[in-house]
Amino acid sequence: MINADKKKEMKNLSEMLLETRGLTKRYGDHKAVDSVSMHIKKGAIYGFIGRNGAGKTTCLKMISGLSRPTSGEIEIFGYKGKDLQKVRSRVGCLIEAPGLYGNMTAYENLNIKCKLFGIKKAGYIEEILKTVGLEHVGRKKTKHFSLGMKQRLGIGLALIGEPDLLVLDEPINGLDPQGIAEVRDTIQRLQKERNMTICISSHILEELSKIATDYGIIHNGSLLQELTREELMRRCSERMELTLADPKLAIPVLDAMGFTNYQVTDKEHIHIFERLNESAALNMELAKAGIPVKGLSITSEELETYFLNLTGGASHA
Repeated sequence: MINADKKKEMKNLSEMLLETRGLTKRYGDHKAVDSVSMHIKKGAIYGFIGRNGAGKTTCLKMISGLSRPTSGEIEIFGYKGKDLQKVRSRVGCLIEAPGLYGNMTAYENLNIKCKLFGIKKAGYIEEILKTVGLEHVGRKKTKHFSLGMKQRLGIGLALIGEPDLLVLDEPINGLDPQGIAEVRDTIQRLQKERNMTICISSHILEELSKIATDYGIIHNGSLLQELTREELMRRCSERMELTLADPKLAIPVLDAMGFTNYQVTDKEHIHIFERLNESAALNMELAKAGIPVKGLSITSEELETYFLNLTGGASHA
């Protein structure tokens, strides 16, 4: 008989669309990506967060098949190793700037790739233009497009072939607020209308927090954390922060007082997300139990502050 934890583990595995194990890329003595094990669920918008130079682009190039890993393994749609070639066509990508022919229209740019893919379906290009919000650009040459329009056309090019996984590298980098909103709307529409799984990298956590369902935070080539939107928001919400020599000793006291929404975050801290006005009573009960409290404070954190603290502070930007 399979227990509940095992069932949950099996369910999580069945929902996983992409997984890397110890993914590493070396350039000489430099490790651009250092043993990254990331997990992307079907239908997720996975926000891949990291500073410039953290290893995001290198990771995404390996996932997209544009670069060969030095070591480690990539599994997509249940395929790995040499069998990945069977499913590469199901991965669409926009890595760095989109390669556009400036003297051609959006339609003509898309038509070239359609010919390469052998796609002749009537209305196919028009549908992609509509999906990325470029159905009204007409005969305008792409060299006259705004940066946001070029990025959306780049996403359109990545959609040719009906991919199940879309990989976007810094698609909002350098855009004005309107361009960011347009790209954001396009990504949300793809996820909602096509149930597409999307991995999108950025160094702007605040912006990705508006669309991502899951996050991976990378720094100096190493994946520091993976967490859901709910976990991220909880870590950044107002909370009671308890500092102790051994947090496990405080758990019976918390349980006896009826606290349920708390988390042991490391070897010294417990974060409590409820009844924040009862900090004095909690301190008293811990003292009665002979548990010394090093610190007890009410705190909250902005998303960007959380990211900066996790990756070493603003001085390293």
